[in-house]
Amino acid sequence: MTDGIFIIRGGYFGWEFTHKLLYVIFGLILCIYDWKKNKRKDYFWIFIFGTMLYLGSEIMLYTFGGRVMQDKLLFGMDITSMTWLWIPLLAVGDVVMLAVIALLFADRIRNSETRKKWGILFIVWVFCRDALPYLIIFGLGDTFDTISIGEDLIYSRRNMIEMGTLISLSIMVGIAIIWLVKTDKKSRKRGLYMLGVMLILMTVWSFGEWLAGQRWIEVGPEEGPWDLAPPLLQFAMFTYDIVIEMGLFTLCFLAIPSFLKLIKSEKQD
Repeated sequence: MTDGIFIIRGGYFGWEFTHKLLYVIFGLILCIYDWKKNKRKDYFWIFIFGTMLYLGSEIMLYTFGGRVMQDKLLFGMDITSMTWLWIPLLAVGDVVMLAVIALLFADRIRNSETRKKWGILFIVWVFCRDALPYLIIFGLGDTFDTISIGEDLIYSRRNMIEMGTLISLSIMVGIAIIWLVKTDKKSRKRGLYMLGVMLILMTVWSFGEWLAGQRWIEVGPEEGPWDLAPPLLQFAMFTYDIVIEMGLFTLCFLAIPSFLKLIKSEKQD
């Protein structure tokens, strides 16, 4: 059987859904904040389209076995059997809210009047959320040398080269790139800033996860056994995850409502 390439969630990111719910609430608060402050619904549209797109992706992964997960806890309660609850939380809490946060920082960092203040806030956010927790975990002894390679009951194992996912992802990335090329200069700048912020967030977070033994890449048949991927392949697949699966894919959350004229072109503001 053809080997797959699997990205592993080996720590709390794989089973803890309480923080995902809190991020969903936080993301909605940011949507309301920007709506009230700037009299626009851009963030709501990104939240809505992002939810539809990534929820569809997670449903497809669940249906065809592209992602295999074990126990899922919400405030200590096992919600593994509640697919109607944990799949939306996984989709929105992991990715959609991050796209909202990325645009929040991007919109303010690209504005010369608010760049310094929000640039500092961004650095603080990245350090506190994406660096400090993993430095602590690393210091406590969980590292890339202590991972459970090939463990059947790992918290989450996703096949990164599942054909259905690759096809749908290619379409979405294509839409994002076409929008970047065809849109006006100001909107393109907005999209590129959002993409840049997302890449920084994901790079720091992914390195922290890898360093603390929370995330790694395995290869092997769909049903196992699995081995740790060679270093060069791990680097390539982490780069693919950061740039394509998170960076350009989440950019289509902005591109699609922009194409549909739900988000105004910046030259119209």
